[in-house]
Amino acid sequence: MKKKGYHSIELESKLERRDFLKIGGGSLLGAGLLLGRPPVFGQEAAKVEPPARPKTNIDEALAVPRNANSLPGLFPGKVVAVADQRAMNENGVNGAVVAGMFEKGMRALTGKSPAKSFKSFFTKKDIVGIKVNPVGAGLISTRLEVVDALVAWLRQGGLPAKNIVIWDRFDYMLADAGFTAARYPGIRIEGLQTMDEAAAEGKSQDNSRWLDANGRHVSEKNFDLDAYYFADIDAPQDKAYLNQHVFNGKYSYFGKLLTRDLTKIINVPVFKNTGNGISMATKNLGYGAVCNTSRLHRPLFFDVCTEVLAFPAVRDKLVLNITDGLRAQYDGGPGPLAQATYFLNTLFFASDPFALDMTCHNLLLQKRQEMQVKVNEHPKYSEYLRYGQRLGLGIADPARIDLVRV
Repeated sequence: MKKKGYHSIELESKLERRDFLKIGGGSLLGAGLLLGRPPVFGQEAAKVEPPARPKTNIDEALAVPRNANSLPGLFPGKVVAVADQRAMNENGVNGAVVAGMFEKGMRALTGKSPAKSFKSFFTKKDIVGIKVNPVGAGLISTRLEVVDALVAWLRQGGLPAKNIVIWDRFDYMLADAGFTAARYPGIRIEGLQTMDEAAAEGKSQDNSRWLDANGRHVSEKNFDLDAYYFADIDAPQDKAYLNQHVFNGKYSYFGKLLTRDLTKIINVPVFKNTGNGISMATKNLGYGAVCNTSRLHRPLFFDVCTEVLAFPAVRDKLVLNITDGLRAQYDGGPGPLAQATYFLNTLFFASDPFALDMTCHNLLLQKRQEMQVKVNEHPKYSEYLRYGQRLGLGIADPARIDLVRV
């Protein structure tokens, strides 16, 4: 199968889709490649036994002492869901309604006013990184209006614009999704790496945009060679893989942005599936904070979402998670599939990403059943969340999760 452009999981040949799906007005869905359904988790008929679990360096992460900010954060096991059907419809997003939802969510989570809730998480000297999910720009990506409300809260708390960074792994995806300097003046917009889509798709033989004169990826300097997630899994050696993943050894390095610049992280994923599992809070960082990830999908897929979050660069800095469920997706994920989206019009708030993801996993499962999508409720699709609980990173037992609906 020909590999084309960005994908988070190897695509099924029949499900390869570029940006041909259209939404209102006939506009194309961004410039990024659309992602197919994960064959390992989305198709149960094959009944293929998984390979032995590869060795990772998770013990090294667990050996590092934690601090006061470490996961599960200030509110272990607490999830707030704020719903307002006026927030979004086919005509767009009502920013004022979203701002109101944001304020209600922070009050319900912290029990404090917006000004005082800011002080619960941050000082005016923090460097705060907002991790968005720009995949599926214009359809299922993190809504600009949600980030607008978040930025306004940070600024009202006294955080200077220069201390805020909106970031993702891929620079071009941020621009496609509307995260630009024009929209957010004075705020850094930073991709951990660049990728040349044309070269990745085989449309261009010119690799000069991503490959330097020494044959190394131009984004190597953005990653910290002293901070890595090791997994005993070989990566493909072809140029298309290197273009997308920067390195192709057995090490997935953390971005220097996380290890050296940011003091706090706010995670803003979207509400969507990945096969019978979800692609939300833990995956947004598990696969967004490090490079060289495609090799990890088949042997370690969901566990990566737990183990990467156990490392200090994420564990000790991630203080707040806000899952954007204004427009949600129940099938076809983690890439955008227009016919499987719906208006959930809900924002979810938590300091604990594992409690948040378990809550949203169960809500998504209900939606898939409602839509008569073939559902597999095997525990493997949520075991990584219970694994996070065993590691002390969060609460995944539904009986211990406090879901507050506003």
